[in-house]
Amino acid sequence: MAVKICTDCGESNAEGSLICVICGSSLKDAMMEGTPNTVKDYSRNATPATCQHCNERLVQGSLTCRYCGSVVSKTVKGSRYYSDHISSGESGGSTPMATFGRGCLWLILGTLGLVLIAVITQSTINIPWFIFIPVVILVFWMASKKGK
Repeated sequence: MAVKICTDCGESNAEGSLICVICGSSLKDAMMEGTPNTVKDYSRNATPATCQHCNERLVQGSLTCRYCGSVVSKTVKGSRYYSDHISSGESGGSTPMATFGRGCLWLILGTLGLVLIAVITQSTINIPWFIFIPVVILVFWMASKKGK
């Protein structure tokens, strides 16, 4: 993104600005730094053929729909780590985030169960690390198998 640098105060302004946002002086003679949006090549973007909101045909390489103004989003192939739009029914398994969340939930419920047992029996429960760590691994392994 290109910016115009104000000649009076040195503030960076958006490339389409006519006056400085800080001092209000004219940006007519201001220097442009960076790559202007008109020069950038967005043709490699995989733009869908129609807008997801208004179903109008999109111009190749456009970033917004010229009819409704909504931002054009493209589907990125690759890692599903942060893809919350892929449900386990579509992909045949659960995402790593769903597996992690399920494992954490099971650990919390197990801990609450142990606390409840300790309260009812009025005693303390000590679990050594060499038992606790394999239990945590087992819980996350079971959570990963539950999603498949």
